[in-house]
Amino acid sequence: MQIYHSNTTEIVVPKLKTSARHGDFGSGIYMYEEKEVARLRATLLARREALPYGIISIFETPIGLMNYSALRIKKFKRPCNGWLDFILKNRRKPRTAHSYDIVSGPSLDENAYAYLNAFESGFMERDELIDVLKNSHLPNQILFHTAKSLLFLDFSGKEKVPCPKK
Repeated sequence: MQIYHSNTTEIVVPKLKTSARHGDFGSGIYMYEEKEVARLRATLLARREALPYGIISIFETPIGLMNYSALRIKKFKRPCNGWLDFILKNRRKPRTAHSYDIVSGPSLDENAYAYLNAFESGFMERDELIDVLKNSHLPNQILFHTAKSLLFLDFSGKEKVPCPKK
């Protein structure tokens, strides 16, 4: 199976992210299953840094990886209370570790973040937030969280994604 990492530089050998800012599923390296989503994210990253293009690094993973019993894998199929609790825990306490090698589930885009912020600010109820997000197209992301999980990523190429000026 091919998966994609969006960045402004080519990533041939993935490393676990150690910066202070963590993603919704925790620290590590994030991948997307849909190439178009990765292209969009690479463009957004390039725009933020005023670069002419972003980069998608393409990786191969074994078929059936998400069911591999030697890895601790957490899968969220759609927005639900458990998914929201997991994200909120990682946002509120980014240094909190979890025991999963890989976490997959819906990825929040800018619109979904606006709804999440409305919820966190008390302008939206939990059930309302989950209903709105269930009816949104939230692409799947995969977090590779441990060194063990990185062993299942094989670099297979890259793609430059032009970032037209606005």
